[in-house]
Amino acid sequence: MHQSGIMATLSLLAGISFAAKKVMGTSKFMNGLNGALGLYAGVKGMLDSADAASRQRKLLSGAKAEEEGWFRRNYYSDFLNNSSAKAAIKRVENTLRRQNQQNRAYNAINGTTHEHALARNRQGLNSLENVYTSLAAMADDKKNRIDSIHRQNRNALLSQEMNYALGDEKNSALLAKNGLNLLQNAVLGVNWGKETR
Repeated sequence: MHQSGIMATLSLLAGISFAAKKVMGTSKFMNGLNGALGLYAGVKGMLDSADAASRQRKLLSGAKAEEEGWFRRNYYSDFLNNSSAKAAIKRVENTLRRQNQQNRAYNAINGTTHEHALARNRQGLNSLENVYTSLAAMADDKKNRIDSIHRQNRNALLSQEMNYALGDEKNSALLAKNGLNLLQNAVLGVNWGKETR
């Protein structure tokens, strides 16, 4: 509630209290005023509590969305599309290119058999295969770490959400109890049906 709304409510209560004091008498008026002010304070507290809970829910929802985005970006990323993987593959390809040139030159000079040349090329392809296998294993390890972190973060957010829900439940019960106590005090404090002068 804005400051101007609070001031308007208080001036309305003051106007009502002045009129009620003339009609009811001082004792009844004070009991009624205490009840009205208590009720107003309880309702305002309940609305403020609801606003705070709403802000907390929005923050928690934003944190959940951010966590889910982080997880999707990292877990589903292409393991060959990062700079270290590209550099490793490039180094092996350059090495294989140089070896193939050297092999062709060696074969032209020495006249080796076709099977010998294929065996040397197979060695190069095996080393490239080993690089891809190592990169895939590193990607699997990374995914396992990301999944573990994601589970921890989700559990922390769920725990925080449970704490908010428990706090909301306790606050609602306390506000209801206080409201009933104020109402009971206001009702019991008035002498119904008896005129006092």
